[in-house]
Amino acid sequence: MSFPHDGSNHKNAIENEKSTKRFLEDNAHLIFPELQKGKYVVEGKGGTTHKADNIIIPDDGNVINISDKEKRKGIKIGSFDYTNSSKAIKEMVDGKEPNVRLLKRVVNKSKKDRELTLAKRKKLVEEYRTLVANASYEALAQMTTKQIIGLLKNYLVKPNSDMQMFITDGITRKRYIFPFINHPVVSLIENNYIPSIQVKQGKSSGHVIFTKGDDVQNVGLRIRIHTNNGVSALLGLSKSNTNSQFVFKFQQDSVPNLIESVDPIEI
Repeated sequence: MSFPHDGSNHKNAIENEKSTKRFLEDNAHLIFPELQKGKYVVEGKGGTTHKADNIIIPDDGNVINISDKEKRKGIKIGSFDYTNSSKAIKEMVDGKEPNVRLLKRVVNKSKKDRELTLAKRKKLVEEYRTLVANASYEALAQMTTKQIIGLLKNYLVKPNSDMQMFITDGITRKRYIFPFINHPVVSLIENNYIPSIQVKQGKSSGHVIFTKGDDVQNVGLRIRIHTNNGVSALLGLSKSNTNSQFVFKFQQDSVPNLIESVDPIEI
């Protein structure tokens, strides 16, 4: 699967955050009983420094953090991201985890190859596509249970523990709101289910499967490792992006099943 590197995803996300901000300004008191009409403001956040996309600030009381997800083609199609982090990759590399040895070699090799002539770098593009795919697959396929648990706790649950998820169906414009702590992954971790990654040969993503005895749970949570701006940018060939790096993602597939499992507010 290819990913857009033209900024369209980012632009769409910003537009949705603005739309949600306007919606919350008019309707937040109908969703959250602790709020009173006319006695709160909504501030847009988002960006790289804020986990929340919007925050609701009441005249008195606690701030409400909103994580805003829009399914432009409807909730039945595609996935959305919880996590998009280069820091998680860096921690694995700095910790000399064996599953990222090839990934580290690709990064070091690309730094050297960026010094080659333009013509030579262009000839390396297909080779690097294979190298990146193999490095991503190895990082996932060889990831230990301890690593997966650490990533789940530090890059999924902890950053979202005080977040209200706000999922918008881009077709019907129906909105689904629920606290992230209601996500089934939270109770699975608390109840000591063992996570593993179900990844097919050569793929850069796979589902997290939770197992306890004979009980096996797939809640649509996907792990992905790939380069954020593509191979061309990794080799310094892209006009729109000056660089590229490996990033780690938690993504949510099967959005309708998730919504059904968390008993959301619908509005």
